[in-house]
Amino acid sequence: MREVALLALLLAAPALSQRLSVRLLERERPVSARLQSEGGLFCDGQPLLLKEAALRSVGNQVELGGETRRACDEVSSRADGARVSVGELSRPYAGRLRVRSDGVHLVLFEDAEPEEYLSGVVAAEQPPGPKEAMKALSVVSRTFALAGRARHQRAGYSLCDLSHCQLYRGLPEGRADAMEAVKATRGEVLLAGGVVLRPAFFHSSCGGGTSAASDVFGEAGLDAAVTDSNKGGPPLCAGSPDFTWEWTVERTSLAEAVGAKGAGAAFEPLRRDRAGRVLEVRSFGVRMSGLDFLLRVGRTFGYGELRGMKVRAEEAESKVRFEGRGRGHGVGLCQEGALALGEKGWDYRRILAHYFPGSTVRKVPGR
Repeated sequence: MREVALLALLLAAPALSQRLSVRLLERERPVSARLQSEGGLFCDGQPLLLKEAALRSVGNQVELGGETRRACDEVSSRADGARVSVGELSRPYAGRLRVRSDGVHLVLFEDAEPEEYLSGVVAAEQPPGPKEAMKALSVVSRTFALAGRARHQRAGYSLCDLSHCQLYRGLPEGRADAMEAVKATRGEVLLAGGVVLRPAFFHSSCGGGTSAASDVFGEAGLDAAVTDSNKGGPPLCAGSPDFTWEWTVERTSLAEAVGAKGAGAAFEPLRRDRAGRVLEVRSFGVRMSGLDFLLRVGRTFGYGELRGMKVRAEEAESKVRFEGRGRGHGVGLCQEGALALGEKGWDYRRILAHYFPGSTVRKVPGR
């Protein structure tokens, strides 16, 4: 991602107040859905005398069911909120929703006000915890969203609602804590050297040490790797259920997951960083980054099995046994560590200084 200098932020302050285009329900890929909006619905920009409609993908159009049966290139709501229901799943959103068809599935987008979007992210990514830890996550999440608002630009939107960007499930019903954390830090981001906006990342548990974005992702971020302890004590995330874990898998299944034929060592680390995270690995003769290995395995077995790349493995009787520490990519804010620091009474700025040394918390102009 491109760095954004502070001068550019000052010149582009109005643009930063613009809404984010967020793709919704990407994992669910619905063929049909129900859209409700008190402000009414629109078909290709023309108002309908409807506040609710059943939608279905038919060819390259969205078909409205019921008495007002018609097909539209795009069905939308006003910018004052709507609810989408797909089967038993039902989610409210604060912004304007737009629904199109890709020829098979409905494709949904929300034009979201950034601060309302962030409330949904913090609620989806973090269970209730110390207020200062929630505020720290709010600043990190806002920094990621604003620095990465062109992440899916080629596809015509800003961000997805998956962990590839940030988990987002719409308005955080019953989560006043998330809304309060975002409100308390409104407009605040992390700047590298006080002048450059770069992506800030977070993950569940670092297992005792974080890694640099340039090592794990191969891109510039708020590039710091820290030993995650307080004054030489035990790791801050040592109380996490993911601090240590094990996973055993059949060799043949693992080979299939990584796209290999199954000959050779199943897991041969080629390069690690100072935290012990595997940055490059050879698996059944196929060389890849540690992150790529993690993603390939996660797509096949789920991301709760091989939980991170701070890991070692041994083979026996056609099985591969992994032993690891931490969960997630290991870059940036360790959420479990931040919770522990919040419990110790650290404020959010001090927490952020711990995980992002050399960065500065500043309010984005125009926010």
